[in-house]
Amino acid sequence: MSGRYAFSVPEPRQRDGWFRVGNVDVTTTALIVGIGLISMVVYAISPSLLFNGAFVTTEVRNGEVWRLATWPLVSYPDIWELIGLFVFWLFGHQVEERIGRVPYTWLVAAMAVLPALVVTAVGASNASGIGWETAVAGVSLLSFGFLAVVALENPTARTMLLNIPFWIVAAALLGISALSAIGARAWGTLWMMVLVVVVGLFGARQRGMLSEVLGFVPVLPWLAGPRPSPYGELGSARPKRSRGPKGSKGSRSASRPSGGASVVQGPWASPPAGPPRSSRPSSTCCSTGSAKAASIRSPRRRRHGSPS
Repeated sequence: MSGRYAFSVPEPRQRDGWFRVGNVDVTTTALIVGIGLISMVVYAISPSLLFNGAFVTTEVRNGEVWRLATWPLVSYPDIWELIGLFVFWLFGHQVEERIGRVPYTWLVAAMAVLPALVVTAVGASNASGIGWETAVAGVSLLSFGFLAVVALENPTARTMLLNIPFWIVAAALLGISALSAIGARAWGTLWMMVLVVVVGLFGARQRGMLSEVLGFVPVLPWLAGPRPSPYGELGSARPKRSRGPKGSKGSRSASRPSGGASVVQGPWASPPAGPPRSSRPSSTCCSTGSAKAASIRSPRRRRHGSPS
């Protein structure tokens, strides 16, 4: 009875990861989410150490330029940060599988660096009296960007709950976040969110997505890259060819023809010969049938030929 209710965990989905940890393919999305979870533990150990990776405009102007790229990797232990990591896992993987891991990595880097660089150069500030102009950390803004990409890529998709169009849900979430930033007079954070979404949409369009909604956006050849295969390709999910021991090239070449088609020679058994033509039963049957027909017709002739 115990075997009937045995619990089994399904195998993780195979993806085009950079490397594997056990049965899990570590993609760019998975790597960012993993670092975010680790940063929550680091915050409990040393909050000041984690603060060194957050984006702060005043600190960037003081020479800490690494903050332009490290702020998505810094996640504070908060329930909303955890939800943001979950949303980033869902929609980030969808975009990564669509455009490929290398273009996706460049897109994530652009969504992190370019908005932070513009906000720093413009000097957009948060009028909240917290001591610095703009401070952003975590993947929540990147999650909004990929949420917008997936929603516009699938304009007819609907949620399983209440059957609501998915783009309405995405617009509501982005609108609430924008209203929250406006109410707090966090203009720098608002500009960061808008620029992250714009860069994400533009980058996804360059890689072949959003052709129905953003078809008017020009595709730059140096950003589009080579045309992706219509069949897709999963690097780590493909079964690897088993290699034999070294020095076994001769055995592989012997079992595989080097050129075109080859003719196989060998003694072939001749098909069994049938009985001789004179001994075949067909002629006997025909002669027997003709004799019977003659015996049936002969009395009729005699009866018609005899006088009445």
